[in-house]
Amino acid sequence: MLDSLVNTFTTYITYWPLASFFILLLAGVNVPVSEDAIIILSAGISFADHSLIIPNWIALYCGIFISDIMCYWFGRLVSKGMFQFKKIRKKLTPRRRKLVAKTIDDYGFRTFLVVRFIPFGVRNTLWLCSGFVKLPFKNFVFYDSLAALISCSTLYYLVLFLGAKASLTYKIVGICLFVALLVFFAYMIVKVVKRELKAVDEELCENTAE
Repeated sequence: MLDSLVNTFTTYITYWPLASFFILLLAGVNVPVSEDAIIILSAGISFADHSLIIPNWIALYCGIFISDIMCYWFGRLVSKGMFQFKKIRKKLTPRRRKLVAKTIDDYGFRTFLVVRFIPFGVRNTLWLCSGFVKLPFKNFVFYDSLAALISCSTLYYLVLFLGAKASLTYKIVGICLFVALLVFFAYMIVKVVKRELKAVDEELCENTAE
């Protein structure tokens, strides 16, 4: 049975780039697909068959990038539906949405690059958020295309040339970045809250003066 499965997989291994591309597209509609696992598996297949090194890399990059774009537009679609509710419109005012979009845009490529190396679903959260707050699409494409190119190539070629040790190192780096990102988000939340309180105080002072 096992030999039969191995033989079948070996026979159709040349179709793996196409398979990995479509598997990665599932992440664009928030199906829990491990991007890193697909990259590591592709690197292992490429190690066994060097003729697939470039096809696998192209399939991975295209699948990841298109998946991110799908996620972005899904966020835009969700925002249209959610803002039909009065309570949500009251909490997430246009001013607040613009503030979030501006914060993402200000940190731009650096944010996208750091998040690309972090697992646990953090990536899709940022892509959805970018669409939800309507970060300009051209900016999203620019930041994400470069970040995806770097992260995909890094893990793929590290595993291809260094094996399982590279995968473990990559995960450790991802965990460290995840902790750093949590600290950064906490800092940004405090900063935004202070800014909102200051704006409320200024508005009260203006109303009092009138």
